[in-house]
Amino acid sequence: MRKLLTLLIVVLVCCLVACKPKVNVDAASLSGDLKKLTEAIAAHPDDPELYYYRATYYYQQKRISEAQKDILQSIRLDDQQTKYYILLSDIYFAQHETDLAEENLQHAIKLDNSCNEARLKLAELYYYENMLDECMATIDEATQRKAHNPTAYLIKAFCYKEKQDTSNYLRMLYLVIDQDPAELKAHLELGYYYQQKKDPQAAMHYQNALLVDPNNEEINYNLAALYYDLGEVEKAIDQYKILLSITKEGVYAKNALYNLGYIVWTHNGDYKEAVSLFSQAIELDDKFVGAYAARGEVYEQMQEYDLAREDYNKCLSLETNCPAALEGLQSLDKKKRK
Repeated sequence: MRKLLTLLIVVLVCCLVACKPKVNVDAASLSGDLKKLTEAIAAHPDDPELYYYRATYYYQQKRISEAQKDILQSIRLDDQQTKYYILLSDIYFAQHETDLAEENLQHAIKLDNSCNEARLKLAELYYYENMLDECMATIDEATQRKAHNPTAYLIKAFCYKEKQDTSNYLRMLYLVIDQDPAELKAHLELGYYYQQKKDPQAAMHYQNALLVDPNNEEINYNLAALYYDLGEVEKAIDQYKILLSITKEGVYAKNALYNLGYIVWTHNGDYKEAVSLFSQAIELDDKFVGAYAARGEVYEQMQEYDLAREDYNKCLSLETNCPAALEGLQSLDKKKRK
């Protein structure tokens, strides 16, 4: 028999590539308009801030080489601005030039020892490079300068996770939430930690996460899967339906349809609804082997043997040695001989 799809794991790591540089408020009228920025630079070619604004724009649009050219021009015109080096570090990181990214963050800190933004990005870089001791030492420097620092403690939590220090990992996550109840990653990490243990505490953490981001597909999916793991089948059904009201496509939608199909088939005995749900999953992914196999088994139980054989054969065309399909075809052949 088919099984419910296991939880999709999305690893939550803090990394420089996800950090957008902060643009000054007075750049707001320029930052989203490349034409205006270029005209302003033509009128004021010696203004380093204008190059910085355009570099930020290019970086956010993933036009990395153009961003690098502009931020280097900013530095040529004014080499005392920490934010220029922070942006240049982001640009180097986007190109996997981690040594240069680190060098520029160190330079930003040298220019302004109180610059926690650079220090936190440096910690993220060390985490990315699996330099956990260096990462934690940098975090400690940041929190010495600013104790209320949820981002710092979140990075430290991930370090403890890598070190398999569970008690400190959890302690840091709860500290993050104490300092910033809206920090989604901390809620999600706690939810997933307890879900692995099939601990009902996970539901509370996922529900808290949904208060922050009610339309988050991953959280809704995880909560539905958790309810099923805890034996709360009706809650699982309702949560999958909530997810499907949020998203109609993508990996979470297709897996939610599959799981709903499995539940109504095995728990409610509703074969027609199961077929419909598996078919919808296949419409989203026509190479979804598990959905073909499950639908084939339902067809077999409905005595729709030709449709079952068609689905089993489709499985084998996608996965040559699919065990479920091979077993299904053997079962059909035995029925045919009787």
